[in-house]
Amino acid sequence: MFIIRATQKLLKELNVEPTKVDISAPFNSWHANIFLHKRKKNIVFMNDLSRVSLSIFGIKKVQYKHLHDIFRQELRLYLLSEGIKAQWIDSYLEEAEKLVYSTTNNRSVIGTMVEITFIICGDYSDFSDTLEQNQWNNRFIYKANDYQHPIEVFKAEIARKYQ
Repeated sequence: MFIIRATQKLLKELNVEPTKVDISAPFNSWHANIFLHKRKKNIVFMNDLSRVSLSIFGIKKVQYKHLHDIFRQELRLYLLSEGIKAQWIDSYLEEAEKLVYSTTNNRSVIGTMVEITFIICGDYSDFSDTLEQNQWNNRFIYKANDYQHPIEVFKAEIARKYQ
């Protein structure tokens, strides 16, 4: 089971009632927030354990009811672009078949997510596609994961779990 810990702003936009979840595996827990950039709504997801971020750009209101599928599809494409084995990704995403929306619970993850949002909105570089933007975003280092690149922490955990 995956837990999407959405901000109040995103929960209101999605029009979902959050489920109270106190304990969850950090590797299967993602924080999410909605933000505006270039007059379009975008959603950023951040993994609690590794701080890997996944941004979905230009999301429309009609897509909210399919956000679960969009998230899984975009995450799969992104992880494949990072060179992670397809069988590990599929095993990880099998756990995402059931998805629960809850409220945020980790200020550290929220702070890192806000930082990525500032970077995205800063237009520091031109990217040809979303995959390139997400790859670039996950090359920043953070104190929360011992000054390692988020994607390297994610790769190590997915390999440890599914190898």
